[in-house]
Amino acid sequence: RVLSNNYISIRSNMLFSKTLLLLCSIFAVSNGDIVSEKGKVREGRFTVHYDKALPEEVQCQTVVMIGVGTAMGSGDYNILSSEISSGQPIVTVITDHSAIFVKTSSGRFAKLYNKLTADLGEIIPICQGKSPKILVGAHSASGMAAIGAMKKDLLQVKPDGFIGLDPFKINERKDSIDPNLPTLEWGFSKTTCSVKIQQAAKPAYKLSSEQHRVFYRIDNASGHQNIQHCSFTDKGCAIVCGRKNDGDWVRPIVAKSIHAFIGAIETGLFDKEQFILPEVGADWFELFVGTEEPK
Repeated sequence: RVLSNNYISIRSNMLFSKTLLLLCSIFAVSNGDIVSEKGKVREGRFTVHYDKALPEEVQCQTVVMIGVGTAMGSGDYNILSSEISSGQPIVTVITDHSAIFVKTSSGRFAKLYNKLTADLGEIIPICQGKSPKILVGAHSASGMAAIGAMKKDLLQVKPDGFIGLDPFKINERKDSIDPNLPTLEWGFSKTTCSVKIQQAAKPAYKLSSEQHRVFYRIDNASGHQNIQHCSFTDKGCAIVCGRKNDGDWVRPIVAKSIHAFIGAIETGLFDKEQFILPEVGADWFELFVGTEEPK
């Protein structure tokens, strides 16, 4: 075993990440200067967010693609998407692979993902000439579609990570997640919006490799009852359930966790300390990383 090569690789990645963050802090304005653009291709619709305050050379280092939940559209996650991209070299793309109510099709999810990744620079000019890391993500029913698409090997560009925003409907006995894929999950301690916790973020975390998995479980069973499955959206989920104002802290905190997740992917180091979010109370959610198992 050659330790020196591993050390040099990790050290180089850490230095790159620190340099990138320094550049972002120098050039970004306080709340960012977020560009929001809507687009449409044959395979579906999407909304793009990025921070134009950053210099061109650090733009589009990472692309985060998040599929929408049941009955939702690509314009229903603008707050979360803006928070993810603000002050960061991250292009956030909210994708809607189905014009109908149902979002569970792994085939349709894969077709839109493949189109966007294959023609990334043409569809999103800020990414032209770049080779960003690609993180695939999903809220609710798109989680079933995304995990199904990966299980069936339908994604032509292998993602560098998976972000699950209470993905549903996940079957721990039938579904599987590539052990080489880092995962970040957000879920809840109490079932809301008819999304059973036994079929959402918890099993997605349990299916993931202990080497690089993270699970934030919001405690909505006791002190935060008004926070629920649709708190990731701007105004709640159409028809299913509305969003309560008590959950306004959720979206910026989820964005911060995604920033930490991207940093961990870049360095290859998944330590629990780096995922602690001091902006909120310690009793607001539980954090599980690596070998830790939620009850």
